[in-house]
Amino acid sequence: MTKIENLQGFCYPLTPGGKSSIVGDYPWHYSAEFFFVVYESDPDVIAKYLPEPLKPGAYPNRVSMSFSRWWSLWDNQLDMAYVNPERTQYTEADIWVGSEYKGKQMQTCLYAWVDNDFTMLRGHFMGYPKKLGYTALTDYHQLNPKMEPIQIGSKIKGFTSAHGERIAEGTLKITEKINYEDLPNPMAIPIGNIRHFPSIVPGAPPSVHELVINESENHQVGDVWKGDASLILSQSEICEHSELVVKDIIGGYYYTAGFSGKGGKVLHSWV
Repeated sequence: MTKIENLQGFCYPLTPGGKSSIVGDYPWHYSAEFFFVVYESDPDVIAKYLPEPLKPGAYPNRVSMSFSRWWSLWDNQLDMAYVNPERTQYTEADIWVGSEYKGKQMQTCLYAWVDNDFTMLRGHFMGYPKKLGYTALTDYHQLNPKMEPIQIGSKIKGFTSAHGERIAEGTLKITEKINYEDLPNPMAIPIGNIRHFPSIVPGAPPSVHELVINESENHQVGDVWKGDASLILSQSEICEHSELVVKDIIGGYYYTAGFSGKGGKVLHSWV
């Protein structure tokens, strides 16, 4: 008879061999290229997304939207970039707000769109509300005779589409180089997300409903650029992201980074 411990894997599908999981073992190793637009919005709308004991952060009217390109590995399949390159690359777009829990300042992801199944499921494990979507981000290749390297004056655009709709579009014209520490809140602070998994029992409370903080190490950051930015959040028939209306733009930011995700901790459970 097969026992449950005879089925192996970090997550579905669990198999006798254990190598079929959509996501592999901790730690997860990332590198990414980011374009953020930070802007002011309606603090009352933001507050509606942050259930007690979570509350708005130090800048309760701020929102950031990121367009990004990612490369990742998990620790038990470090040769995956060769074995199956498609399992190591994806694009993503996220909408963030500042939050606070017991005096700790964090950033919380309210919306996310990705274009690969493994990152969508992995995001759910970390409290990212990921849906399928596609993000395009300007990419300048250093050997193209007519493409200059990223520098003051460079222009960058990102856009995201999902379920047949345009979700968002942002632009950046770089005006200066800054230090990573100068990125505005809610960027560059710990990530506190809401994990939610419904019960299989109709009408029962969720099986999981908790506030978690994600932990990481091995941080590296490339050049950080700032500039003038724009952002359009498109109306959707099936998504509410545009209610986080764009009022005043604080700035646009572009940089590359790498780190290892080592899991996290549960801060609070609503179940």
